[in-house]
Amino acid sequence: LDTPFRQQRLKAWQPILTPKWVITTFFVGAAVFIPIGVAALLASRQVIEVTQQYYPGVCADPSPPSTSNCSLTITVPSTMKAPVYFYYQLENYYQNHRRYIKSRSDQQLRGYANVGYSSVSDCDPILNRPNKTCDGTDANCINPCGLIAWSVFNDTFALKSSAGSALSWDSSGIAWKSDVDYKFKNRAECLDSTGAFVYNVTNGCFQDVTDETFIVWMRTAGLPTFRKLHKIIRSDVAAGTYTVDIAAGYPVGEFNGKKSVILSTTTWIGGKNDFIGIVYLVVGCVCFALGALFLLKHLIAPRKLGDTKYMLQQTGAEGNR
Repeated sequence: LDTPFRQQRLKAWQPILTPKWVITTFFVGAAVFIPIGVAALLASRQVIEVTQQYYPGVCADPSPPSTSNCSLTITVPSTMKAPVYFYYQLENYYQNHRRYIKSRSDQQLRGYANVGYSSVSDCDPILNRPNKTCDGTDANCINPCGLIAWSVFNDTFALKSSAGSALSWDSSGIAWKSDVDYKFKNRAECLDSTGAFVYNVTNGCFQDVTDETFIVWMRTAGLPTFRKLHKIIRSDVAAGTYTVDIAAGYPVGEFNGKKSVILSTTTWIGGKNDFIGIVYLVVGCVCFALGALFLLKHLIAPRKLGDTKYMLQQTGAEGNR
């Protein structure tokens, strides 16, 4: 029983927190956090972001299956360097509701056929095909099933310059690469000879699950106000006035929701987010203030330290006395 491990005598580094060590640690923390905070804040301020709400506003709330067509004017204050990202934003939309998050079948989304009832049971109530009862087979179950897949945001947008010409954009690369490569695959029955998706009600092919806008929607948000990447403009966007033509088919008025569009650039820290820089600055300033306070205390009223040799653990016969 008398082993270093059982008697907790293994070698370890146990720093003695003398005033010099504590004061130095606080000043080093300030020297690290404050520059990072300043750099992060400056990077965030370099991001050009334009946000414009269109419901409530210029667009009416649609009554599906009809759409509400409208146009929104946005002003870009200075040239936005490529790539420029186009987002839609929803407010008061709780994608984080437990029942909503569970309402999906990852086995279906990976392209597996006839996955079994246990793999789709969480999709209820969006589960059964018309006049059929889902038993886990593709012939009787909606594919993809679930509330998330069947509540996909479907407003469409077209961005035009003041001259009326449409800006070129695409959806390639808006979803996580791991999602595209591994988590979302169409079943073989839903593909033609070229590998392209074919809408086919008979085969249960209701949705191209490899569509990156669909994949982005399926990654649910944790907060009721969220934005999702929709398009990427791969050329510079000059300063000026632009028009967003909107075909709104997604009703949000029933739950007091709001809809907006966002144009944004990015920097090394990502999109516009002052919070990270502010947090680093606050932590750095607190470290500096505490270091200065302890240094002042140490200079004005120093405290005599005890002999540290008495803190060392004794072993052998002397240590057992």
